[in-house]
Amino acid sequence: MRYCYAILLFFLPLFLTAQNCPANIDFEQGNFSGWTCYSGYVSASGNTNHISLSALPGPVSDQHFLYSAANHTGFTDMYGGFPVICPNGSNYSVKLGNTEGGAQAEGISYEFTIPANRNTYALIYHYAVVFQDPNHQPFQQPRLQLEINNLSDGTRIGCSSFTFFPNGSPLPGFFLSPLSDSTQVWCKDWTAVTINLNNMAGKRIQLFFKTADCTFRRHFGYAYIDVNSECSSEFNGATFCPDDTAVNLVAPYGYQNYNWFDNGFTNLIDTGQTLHLSPPPPRGTTYAVEIIPYDGYGCKDTLYANLIDTL
Repeated sequence: MRYCYAILLFFLPLFLTAQNCPANIDFEQGNFSGWTCYSGYVSASGNTNHISLSALPGPVSDQHFLYSAANHTGFTDMYGGFPVICPNGSNYSVKLGNTEGGAQAEGISYEFTIPANRNTYALIYHYAVVFQDPNHQPFQQPRLQLEINNLSDGTRIGCSSFTFFPNGSPLPGFFLSPLSDSTQVWCKDWTAVTINLNNMAGKRIQLFFKTADCTFRRHFGYAYIDVNSECSSEFNGATFCPDDTAVNLVAPYGYQNYNWFDNGFTNLIDTGQTLHLSPPPPRGTTYAVEIIPYDGYGCKDTLYANLIDTL
């Protein structure tokens, strides 16, 4: 039996659709162009954590580091064992923070305006984290803070924005690093979050990612960040050959559950990241995939996969 795996081809069309995205929001220019880098400190007042940041003219090498697939494929995080390059197929991913402690804080932000004629607009970002667990109070612990802001309306997109920390966080999904010593180190592998920006044409949007050490200066926290190269709820799910006997549709990486439906969204066809079709349906067929994030890690959304017979 002969068939094409769409995962090998899925990422090729991203450069065609990326023209609809803000320039370098996905770091694929190999630099921080368009992004604002920040450095600062973290403190606690009362029972509240405060991250104080100042904008910088550019990245600081030990706080904003850009990994490239050309130089770092096969590299893994020393504590978490997961790849430093996001498995979404991109060429670049960012490490935010370091292992030094010192009550350091750092951030990166990106602002863009959704085109006035784009009422269907979506982004997917990915993150992975490493936190020392000092067993402090929640407001004193290392953390990652993810904010998606609608600057035009002065609101935050809640299901795509959250803060979590190693001990006592309401968000699940951490595992204990095998390199833990007297201080445990908790890690979270790459996870995807959907940002649904439908019906926000003309709005000014800000992505703001922040990391911080513990407020007692001794324990570190850092994260990896990447943003997909698509800004649409549609993706090229498979490109296949005219004489193929089967085709695999592969949905974006990093969600807990996937539900595949026909174009009318009436029949559940399958579950899982990959939908296997044998024989392939006619070219131009569209399938809907409902992507369900891990509990507390983002918004449920629906994407549409278009089959293209062009080879």
